[in-house]
Amino acid sequence: MKKFFIILLGAFVLLGGNVPTSQAKVIYDGVEIVKGQTGKLTFSKDVKVYKKNASGQFESMLVKKGNYFRVYNIEKYSGQTYYWMSSGYRVQASNLTVFKAIPFEQRVQFYKNPAYMWINRDKPFYSFYNESDSLATHAHSYYTYLNKWGNFIFEHGELVNTYDMSFVGGGIEKRTIDPTDIQLIEPQVVNKETLFNVTKDTVQHIKPYIINNNDYYQRLARPLPAGTVLKSAGFKIGNYYAVTFNTDADLYSIFFIPASYVVEQAS
Repeated sequence: MKKFFIILLGAFVLLGGNVPTSQAKVIYDGVEIVKGQTGKLTFSKDVKVYKKNASGQFESMLVKKGNYFRVYNIEKYSGQTYYWMSSGYRVQASNLTVFKAIPFEQRVQFYKNPAYMWINRDKPFYSFYNESDSLATHAHSYYTYLNKWGNFIFEHGELVNTYDMSFVGGGIEKRTIDPTDIQLIEPQVVNKETLFNVTKDTVQHIKPYIINNNDYYQRLARPLPAGTVLKSAGFKIGNYYAVTFNTDADLYSIFFIPASYVVEQAS
């Protein structure tokens, strides 16, 4: 059972696709929404919000009751929720914040081939295969790349994750998902013939983001000494290249490496 998860842990590849919206404006709740937007945020009364500027100092802004801000990212950890507003301010959810999530159907239409990223650090995305297996918790923790773990559909207005369990004698399993637990990212296409040289010692990253130094699979990832040659797996998530040791990337050999740790090898 655990071997199954270890094998599949590296299966972070792009599947499926959506037809992106046209150039026409997309309106929700009376305002235009844009690619990458998760929701809209207003406040129940006048309040000061803060952000850290480039010099490391905090600056404030007085927000009037009812003023609208786009929310592009949500953080969920230690029982708290934080909204990143369009102006760069980060605000903790409270009785002063009024957040309205954009329906997932409208969010996803902006993307041709989105990466589904799980962002709730308090509630890991468990595998359908065996939720009691401790490896499942690690395999699907913060920012795990979800595309290989089932399809996302809409039923009765709800976002539902499905997985075909026929390979173990089961049927189609379904689970309702809180759409604010998922961030959508458009992967960048990278030529599969591109070779990279590792410029300084690092490790294989199972996920396309560094979580923290204590992350279980981050620590177990194999070291990559400077000078290692890697091949592109065909895409990039954020600042991480998907790469492989193999001549032909396959489902089980893909891992990630920070762009700052590699240079493209001259052909």
